Amino acid sequence: MGSNATSRRLLLQKTLGSFLAIAGSKAILKHPPPPSSSSLPNLTSAPATSSRFVNSSDWIGTNLPLLSVEQAATYYAVGDGATPVRWPMARWPDPVLRHIADPVPPELFGTEPLKTACWLLERTAVHEKAVGLAAQQCGVNARIVHLQRRRSLSLTMINPRIVQRSPEADMRVWIEHCLVLPPTFAATVLRDAWVNVEFQDISGHWHAERLEGETARAAQHELDHDHGILVTDHVSVAELENDLMRSVEAYGHEERMKRAYARVIEDGIVLDRGVNNGGPKVALLEAM
Repeated sequence: MGSNATSRRLLLQKTLGSFLAIAGSKAILKHPPPPSSSSLPNLTSAPATSSRFVNSSDWIGTNLPLLSVEQAATYYAVGDGATPVRWPMARWPDPVLRHIADPVPPELFGTEPLKTACWLLERTAVHEKAVGLAAQQCGVNARIVHLQRRRSLSLTMINPRIVQRSPEADMRVWIEHCLVLPPTFAATVLRDAWVNVEFQDISGHWHAERLEGETARAAQHELDHDHGILVTDHVSVAELENDLMRSVEAYGHEERMKRAYARVIEDGIVLDRGVNNGGPKVALLEAM
């Protein structure tokens, strides 16, 4: 199945249109001291001997703790004062990047921890100049995704799910970078031209919307993170950047590639909203 996914990707690349480049950015975050509470794990870098990236002397993989929404909302993240202003970013090959994020449970909707977590995710995305960011990329065990669509318009989706995709023949080729991967690495990937998504807001209300173009691409990239998938899983092992990356990614790559190309469609929650039959878009969320 992994080889079939590779063949399909190469065939579609030959038949689809022009390549569109997505600019990546390089971010090096210093890790803060641990919080005063002894109940939270320390936030430290992985030993340089085991995770330093071979092609860059300043790329050091992280080993972030996996935090709940409540922990992440109060955790001493990145900032000079006592109040967190953004979260740290995981850096490949941090094991947390392979964790499949849990849905946000019903009891958290409308609470201050969830509101704070969504705000911190947005602040982190702005700091990283990211067009999209998943809480999972920051070691937060929650399906929360932030998308920056225009300068003054953003969208924060809780428990997002794709309920409909454009036809496979209409898939688009993109060249993607990822903030959690070394900035020298780029992957040629296929994304659906549009996706219909459903998601909850911080009060727990469900919304539906069709995403197209760059926003659809970013949403698919971030939902991959929610499922522990990286862009390295969209290419063959041979296409990875160097022997170190190939040796790290080889184990389990075929199974991850199957999941990356599965084009999963989940059952919808929102009914009679028009989004699945070409009707109007529903309930845009403004930036918090």
